Amino acid sequence: MRSLTRITMAVLLFLLTTAAAALASGPVQLLTVQEAALPDSRVYGMAERLPSDGPEIWVSDLEVPAAAPTFPLVVRFAEKGDVPVDAATVRLECLKSNPIDLTPRIRPYAGKQGISLQSVSLPPGLYRFRVAVGDVKGRFSEKEFTVKVSVIF
Repeated sequence: MRSLTRITMAVLLFLLTTAAAALASGPVQLLTVQEAALPDSRVYGMAERLPSDGPEIWVSDLEVPAAAPTFPLVVRFAEKGDVPVDAATVRLECLKSNPIDLTPRIRPYAGKQGISLQSVSLPPGLYRFRVAVGDVKGRFSEKEFTVKVSVIF
């Protein structure tokens, strides 16, 4: 019993340390300069056809001034019909010619309530993103949004 408690405590300490390190490491760079330079996706106007059977998704388009080196990115989720959000299904992509899966980069900041990044860094440009989340019944919703990071002249 004691060894089980020690193992549990060690695992808990590891998880807390890992999460704290991820949160304290400074701004999250969503895209590298090389990824940002990739051609944009040619598919436009598809947002009206995205699935919305699952949880509600609230996110706004952002315009980041040139003087701001970082900015917050907040996406909110809400259960639909008292069916809980399944946090394991959260996904974020940048819509380039080949979509870039950003999920591993935002995973420490995602949960049932949404995605909350207090300090995000992106190279200057206009980017389209798609966020997706499901519920415990397997229903999914997706939503697209844009972030425009201005250039300093």
